[in-house]
Amino acid sequence: QDPEINLAADAFTQFKHLLLPITDRNPYLSEGTRQAAATTTVLAKKYGADITVVVIDEKEKESLPEHDSQLSCIRWHLSEGGFQEFKLLERLGEGKKPTAIIGEVADDMNLDLVVMSMEAIHSKHVDANLLAEFIPCPVLLLPL
Repeated sequence: QDPEINLAADAFTQFKHLLLPITDRNPYLSEGTRQAAATTTVLAKKYGADITVVVIDEKEKESLPEHDSQLSCIRWHLSEGGFQEFKLLERLGEGKKPTAIIGEVADDMNLDLVVMSMEAIHSKHVDANLLAEFIPCPVLLLPL
């Protein structure tokens, strides 16, 4: 067998650290985000992986009145999937494209997989073309 194919196959079974980017503003999380959160917890359990959540918004925290509700909701959804412990990053009001931020975080933390809903692309929060350019690891895009 081709060693490159084996390497690629290994990359898809060696997930140790997953990234769940959240770009929607819904304090109770959109359907797509909830699905991405559930999928992330299932994969993390299966592979014994860690989860990092990054909440991304172009607005500053102060101008997001339901920000705390959203964080509670994220914690609830992950704990439903069996994860009380996860890393939570906030990248708010930085004036950078969400796709670039996801790429930076994935790169800085040497992450193995990014899990997100197609909804992030449909809603124009994330640019699918830029994903290929900025994200240094596989990206799992969940259908709606």
